[in-house]
This record gives sequence, C-alpha cells and structure tokens, in this order.
Amino acid sequence: MSISVLLAIVFPVVSVLLFKEFDKRNIEALPAIIFNYLGAIIIGLVLFVTPVQLLEIPSQSWFYSCLVVGFLFILNFYLIAKTAICHGVSIATFANKISLVFPVIFTIIYFNEPSNWIKITGISLAIFSIYLLTFKGASATKSKGYLFPLFIFVATGVLETIINYTQKTYFETGNEIGYFVISAFLVSFIFGLVLLMFKLKSITFKSILAGLLLSIPNTLGLYYFIKSLNENADSTSVLPVMNICTLILAILLGIIFYKEKLTKSNWIGFSLAILSIILLTLI
Repeated sequence: MSISVLLAIVFPVVSVLLFKEFDKRNIEALPAIIFNYLGAIIIGLVLFVTPVQLLEIPSQSWFYSCLVVGFLFILNFYLIAKTAICHGVSIATFANKISLVFPVIFTIIYFNEPSNWIKITGISLAIFSIYLLTFKGASATKSKGYLFPLFIFVATGVLETIINYTQKTYFETGNEIGYFVISAFLVSFIFGLVLLMFKLKSITFKSILAGLLLSIPNTLGLYYFIKSLNENADSTSVLPVMNICTLILAILLGIIFYKEKLTKSNWIGFSLAILSIILLTLI
C-alpha cells in the first residue's frame, strides 16, 4: 500500500471525527465547514498553487467540473457532519465510502471497461447494503435525519464520478491535482459565503478556528485521494481498497472513542459492503 493510499484512508476519518468533537463543544457545523474552505485555500497557496494560478481558473479545461465539484463538496460535507452527529462516525463514513459503485459503474459504461458477474454482484451488494443502513438501520420510527446516509451515498457517488472523469480526461501532470483541489475549494468557499448571507448564521471565533482545523485533514485527504487515482491506472481496483480500509478504521474508532452501538441491520449492511468492496477489488 502506497503512502498516498494510506493518507487517503486516514484523513477522511479524521475529518468525520472532528465533526463529533465540534458537536460535543457546541460548535455549529455549517460555519465551521465554510471556514474550513478558507483554510484549505490558505494551505493550497502554501503547498500547491500561486495567487496568479487562482486567477487563471476560468481558462482551465476542467473549469466546469470544478464548479460542480465545489458545490457538491460543501453540500456533501454538511450532510456528513449531520450524519456523524445523528447516527455516528461509522454510519457517516459508511454512506460516504460505499458510494464507490457510482464511479465503478461510470467507468464500465463511459470508458468501456469490461464487466463480469463478480463486478455486477459487488455493485448489487453495495446498493443493498445502503438500503439496510438507510431504511432498516435508522430505526423503524424514522429518526431525525434518517435519510442523510442515502443523500450522502448519492452526493458522494456523483462527486467521485466527476473527479474520476476529470482526472482521466483533463489531467496531464501530477501538478494539476493540487491546483484542481484548491480551485474546487475556492468555489466551495464562495458558495458557502452566499449560503451564510441567506441563512444569517452567527459566526464565532470558535467556529472559525474549528473550520481552520478541519481544513487540514479535509484538504490533504482529497489531495491524496486524487493522487492515488492518478498513480493507479485502474481506478476500479484502488477505490475499493481505500474505501474498505477507511470504513473499517471508522468503525473501530467510533466504537472505541464514542461507544457507538450498531444495530443488527447495520452490521449486516457493513458485512455486505465489505464483501462488495472485496469483490470489486478482485476485478
């Protein structure tokens, strides 16, 4: 396992853990998420791009992908934060990572990658596992935010598909990864500021500080996620490996640090998800 893949596994889990900590300290998720993108831009200017490059974003071939990805970033991150608070770290990470079926299906159709019964079985099990999580595992009484895992599943799937397509279609060098990531975060920050104005959320120093802290694992996690895709020509093999390891790590940390309890349906869903990822790894 390369260092890029390892970091792409660890950083997303750290981001979800931070949302649980924010909730314990009464820090509102939305302002923290928005200022997280300000921190991401600062990190990007130090590590990846120059201010002049940011001005050149509209002229890039991946500009329109960047707009869509930037919008989905902030939407999906908010859904993950709410799910982590309502249902726990394990379920939030699960819904986020099992969405790999989207880029796998897209790769099969758009890039004409071969399909077989193992791949089809893996995709089917993944979809059934999200059903168990969303409609069976969130309690029969339809608890608060019970559809959040389903929304994350769809939003992350679309997001990863667009990133995968952009990486395969437009990136010519590894240097473009950081440029694209920070450009998308800039779009997210602009969307976030507009949202703050409409929702009139109170901004505190604590939420700004929390957002800047969150920006570190969020920025580096996405950077190494795309870098891992760039280093491996066959994304349908590296995606499952990253996702299953992230899922297992999140379950362990959720149980150890937050005493999270999983329902029988959750455990069945997790088991099917892991089986589906293993099958997709074999293709």
